[in-house]
Amino acid sequence: MKNNKYLKWKETSGLESIRRLAEEGLSDEEIGIRSGIGVTLLRRWKKKIPEFAAAIELGRAGADYAVVEALYKKAVGYNVSLSKTYKLKRVDYDPETGKKLREYEELATGIDENYFPGDLKAETFWLRNRQPERWSEKPTRAQGDGEEGGFGVVELPEADTIDDEPDSPDGD
Repeated sequence: MKNNKYLKWKETSGLESIRRLAEEGLSDEEIGIRSGIGVTLLRRWKKKIPEFAAAIELGRAGADYAVVEALYKKAVGYNVSLSKTYKLKRVDYDPETGKKLREYEELATGIDENYFPGDLKAETFWLRNRQPERWSEKPTRAQGDGEEGGFGVVELPEADTIDDEPDSPDGD
């Protein structure tokens, strides 16, 4: 009986089912429960059956790619074309007299273009993760500040001692 269960999941349809479960973002525990395999057996098959492990990794990679793509679009902004139906009022006039002959309504379909600008939170998230050395909010150590592991400190003069004109480089 165990061989039948194993063969079912090794077939293309079984591997596709496992891939789809992984694509939903489910953990190994959730995949084991939803598939009826069980967590222990699922983990054992992942180690022993390369096709099984590959199906799970492929599903997770596809889901990760979709999220990265959505985050990128949200960070840089994007356009969406929507098909909308509008009610139009038509009026026919007599070309000789200019009088209204008839008035009627009809439906027409058009494309509405919507732009969604970039989102600051998505931009910040993207930059902090892709270029942490440039965009991290953590303070960096000042070079040559005299103390091991210290941070640079800038002392500002008191507000009443600030002159309107800066000192000249000569000290005059």
